[in-house]
Amino acid sequence: VDDVCDLFHETLTSTRGRRGLGAVDDAPPAAREPMPAPAGEPLGDPRLLERLGRHVWSASSLERWVGCPVAWFVERMLVPEDFDPDPEPLARGALAHAALKDTLEGLRRETGTARLRPETLELARELLALALAEHEPEHGLSVSPQRRTALRRRLQVDLERYLRHAAENETGLEPAELELGFGISEGDDRGEPSSLPPFELPGAVRLRGRIDRVDVSADGEALVYDYKGGTVVPSARWIKDGKLQLALYMLAVEALLGMRAAGGFYQPLAGEDLRARGVLDGDSAIAVECVARDVLEHAQVRELLGEAVAAARTAAAEASRGELQARPDTCAFNGGCKYPTICRCER
Repeated sequence: VDDVCDLFHETLTSTRGRRGLGAVDDAPPAAREPMPAPAGEPLGDPRLLERLGRHVWSASSLERWVGCPVAWFVERMLVPEDFDPDPEPLARGALAHAALKDTLEGLRRETGTARLRPETLELARELLALALAEHEPEHGLSVSPQRRTALRRRLQVDLERYLRHAAENETGLEPAELELGFGISEGDDRGEPSSLPPFELPGAVRLRGRIDRVDVSADGEALVYDYKGGTVVPSARWIKDGKLQLALYMLAVEALLGMRAAGGFYQPLAGEDLRARGVLDGDSAIAVECVARDVLEHAQVRELLGEAVAAARTAAAEASRGELQARPDTCAFNGGCKYPTICRCER
């Protein structure tokens, strides 16, 4: 305690109050003032607000703001350094993305197409094994050698299951773009800079990102895919759960590549059910295996995309005004405040 007190002004001890050892507040619980959940102090620094006003957002950053602006402030502005290595699911996801990209690019070199088909499945498995071995040193799956071996084997088995699933449910679409970046500049934490500019939403909100895969039909329609490690969110919950990424990526493909986005899907890479979940325009000529509820009429699809744009604009506008509010109901996974020692939000 003395060491902590030394960090404060000398008047700290003269203004302190004393309470007897074991003394308690005599006021009954009902008479005490409740401690409301603080809304959070607004950001007021003009330089910071100007920076936020011209910020190039990522979809995940917008989603984090929607979930909780205070958590966004901690993770995206304060950016505290971690003492521990990257969480295992994060390392696993990064390795899976890199391995799948190399696998499909290798298929294109060897066969002239990146499509997964039954007759090229064995080749794809060989390419996957090589890609995992090449990229594993970049992504530490675990600090434990024994656990690292088990995690790598589990990832390979899961990815091989996905390759088989994709080959058996061939769509006829060509994976034209793999890890397609846009609006990514030199030194960005999302990897290599991109040749495509940022995607500008109405209201001068600029977006950057990296799309895992864009499959294209012969007549120029596109499906956007985002790989996920497990559970995926159906389109009926996108806006409610603050999941804006796929909808914004569909619009980015239309604006930057000049294609009509007929759908967008989160593709699970693990679990029993490997069916992609998302949205498919029922008026398009594309037919892919998906849950029936994910097929919507054209007007419904465009309405969903419009709602995602509105949510993104609202989040960016709140940030530009510095409206730093705590949202403990949607901050951490399954609710609750993720940073209680910083936010001090009482529910």
